[in-house]
Amino acid sequence: MTPGELAARTGLTTGPTTRLIDRLEQAGYVRRVPDPGDRRKVIVEPADSPADLDRIMTPARQRIGEILAGYSPEQLDVLFDYFARAAEAYQEAAEQLRS
Repeated sequence: MTPGELAARTGLTTGPTTRLIDRLEQAGYVRRVPDPGDRRKVIVEPADSPADLDRIMTPARQRIGEILAGYSPEQLDVLFDYFARAAEAYQEAAEQLRS
């Protein structure tokens, strides 16, 4: 996505968004690439699987997998429904704050 789209989705202004992208780029998590449709723009895209992120997240992912394995399919349906609805509610609240 473009830096502007990222700003809109996070609710940040352009200055903090640029600093966020700079820090993520320095850490090797994202890169800026030219927009093929408009050479005046850049696209921020994930870098190729940063090793540190995978290493750091592996224990948490394994633990979450263990936790989820303890739920029945019906309970998982409820959890997934809740998180989908909660994410939507937070997105709507963020949009209301911006308007």
